[in-house]
Amino acid sequence: MGADDTRERTGFSDLLADLSDRDIVIEVGTGSSSEATRIQSLRDAVEASYRALAGSVPVQLETVAVVDEVARRSLSLWLRAEAGGGDPSLLKFLARGTLAIIAWMDGSSTHQLADLQQALRVLAWGTSITTTAHPALPSSVDLVKAVTAWQQAKDTLGAQSVVRIATNNGSAQLDLSRRVEDPRALLLSRKLVNHSADMIFVVELPDYRGTGEWLLKHGEVRTTAVSEPGTLLDKFYRRELDIRPGDGLRCKVDFDTLYGPDHEVLSERYRIVEIVEVLPTAAPTGRASEDRSAIPLPGDLPELESAS
Repeated sequence: MGADDTRERTGFSDLLADLSDRDIVIEVGTGSSSEATRIQSLRDAVEASYRALAGSVPVQLETVAVVDEVARRSLSLWLRAEAGGGDPSLLKFLARGTLAIIAWMDGSSTHQLADLQQALRVLAWGTSITTTAHPALPSSVDLVKAVTAWQQAKDTLGAQSVVRIATNNGSAQLDLSRRVEDPRALLLSRKLVNHSADMIFVVELPDYRGTGEWLLKHGEVRTTAVSEPGTLLDKFYRRELDIRPGDGLRCKVDFDTLYGPDHEVLSERYRIVEIVEVLPTAAPTGRASEDRSAIPLPGDLPELESAS
């Protein structure tokens, strides 16, 4: 929308003149009046951006006004942010940071997440939110959630739609033709593999039913291991070795770790390549170890419960 168009619309100009650092206005102009109802997806994107930028500080958006210009087939939504503590520096950063996310999505040729993070660092210094009394800059995961929300909002709008985001700190018009095809791929920065690590897994549920899958746990991480022929587990299937919930399996594993652009751990995965030994659950003090020679047949199984 040009400046002349805005000046000709007295009511809309008055609305923009009253904006503070807490406010943000979404305007959707379309070739079809029915498409204006899709403004909710844009509100969701603004909320995702504000949450990402605010970090641990709670943020809420309330509706101040809705301007429906029927003749122009335009709908404007005026939102006001309420942030914990009401810090004016943080509120200004939320508005500017949201515009920076839009500018990066529509203007970057490479869509490197590090470029967006650097732009936000510059904004943070400019709005003084980097003091110890304020939250850390947004994580890669939260930024990607915001980018995903904006892309989903773009996908709901028609090709003829015109979207403008206005704040007291600047404005931006969305380029609906620019896309981030797979926002999650922005997080995959580096993968490290630790080959043949020696680890002990706790058996949550042995493969009593012969499916080839074992439910195991390492600390708080749960995983499903597939038993291949030629390992120590062959004895379990031949009823020569008893393995029960709570027993340990000492294994050789390949340990994959995926890191994000700012070096946070995104995911970890274990691939068991060899089972070295079975470690039975220790008997309680003062009690003899029970006879564990019998392994139940699949037809004789009681109702199974996973070990806690």
